[in-house]
Amino acid sequence: MGNLQEIYPLTAAEVAEVYRQIPGWARGELSGLSEAQLDRTGPEGWAQWPPRRQLSHMAYITTRWIMLWFGALNFSWDPVDMSQFMTFVNTPADDRRFSAARYNDPAWLHAHLEEVCATAAERLEEMEKDPKEDRSLLFVFPAEAKLGATEVRLADLWERMCQRHPDGMTRDPELPHAFRLTPLGAFRHTAWDNLIHLRTLRLHREAMGLAPAHPDTPTGGYVPVYPIQ
Repeated sequence: MGNLQEIYPLTAAEVAEVYRQIPGWARGELSGLSEAQLDRTGPEGWAQWPPRRQLSHMAYITTRWIMLWFGALNFSWDPVDMSQFMTFVNTPADDRRFSAARYNDPAWLHAHLEEVCATAAERLEEMEKDPKEDRSLLFVFPAEAKLGATEVRLADLWERMCQRHPDGMTRDPELPHAFRLTPLGAFRHTAWDNLIHLRTLRLHREAMGLAPAHPDTPTGGYVPVYPIQ
């Protein structure tokens, strides 16, 4: 793919290559950290989630999107309105991560991230060979719906994400606060979400006086959407 910092992966094969590298990048940034360092937080907006929770979010969000997308594609109605599933396996206490009561072990989280990223890469390679899954899914948000346990309006966030996607994510022209995603667009979105949290892991390391394990890892196409606070 060349320099990943300069290339926005578009094709299914290109996105698959990103997924194959994400687990190794995450493992490198967390390698050797003590329990206290894994639970480090800070006053900055990006540092409110410690490294352990960042890893849990990466493993969780990739699993969540794969389960939602490929389950929804088997539904008989069209369009599939995904809005009713936005709270899927999510609570305020475990906001967009696996339950801390059961899945707080970095070894398990690393293993699961590897497994789910490999699954994503396999599906993308299938799509590259047989690109027939072009059905879009519909998300309709209430005007004041928030992202997880944050105060960020979902409609505002998705509007910014649409501006960063070259394709695969569009506003619905007939419904307010409504957006459509293709399966490839969803995979691309989740890959960039992982890259944003890899950026945060590197920032945690820098704050602890440690050099990033993978300083040239791409930050994804969403830097204007998820700015460092």
